[in-house]
Amino acid sequence: MLLFLSVIEDEAVRDSLEEVYHLYKREMYYIANSILKDSYEAEDVVHTAIIKFSDYIKENFDPKCHKTRALIVIIVRNLSINIYNQRKRRGALNIEGMEDVLMDNNSIEPELTMLRLDQSHEMAKLLAEINTGYADILTLKYTYEYTNSEIASMLYISEDNVRKRLERAKKALKKIIEGARNYA
Repeated sequence: MLLFLSVIEDEAVRDSLEEVYHLYKREMYYIANSILKDSYEAEDVVHTAIIKFSDYIKENFDPKCHKTRALIVIIVRNLSINIYNQRKRRGALNIEGMEDVLMDNNSIEPELTMLRLDQSHEMAKLLAEINTGYADILTLKYTYEYTNSEIASMLYISEDNVRKRLERAKKALKKIIEGARNYA
């Protein structure tokens, strides 16, 4: 049994979280460990992400939905980056090439590919060209329709920071789109 889930009183939520954990634990661990390079901290991040994810479970929640996977990946990545940055500020760890690690999330499931293939494929290409953090913010805001306060809570940043990142992400995306038009 997953001991860390025993703190959740609602049995339906606990069962849903357990299913999410079993479905995505390897991927979550891989992402966290690739950023942190510490297996124990990666396990802690996975458990924390599952508990954090419990805030976003709704009545008609589907653990196998691509939105669930995307949200849990974003939560794990941001928790891991926060821990990495805390370590960096303390001077405990010096990892170079962090951008390469963060960009190593190219596994697209077949269900996602089939959904709105023409539009989503083009948008994915554009989002892949901008900063991963900006792509996450845009995805949470416009694909999954979370509010700025919900995004701030998920990413452990202020609402002002969310607004600023959205502004920067839109500018970066606009530059890429304008650049693509100039080539055409």
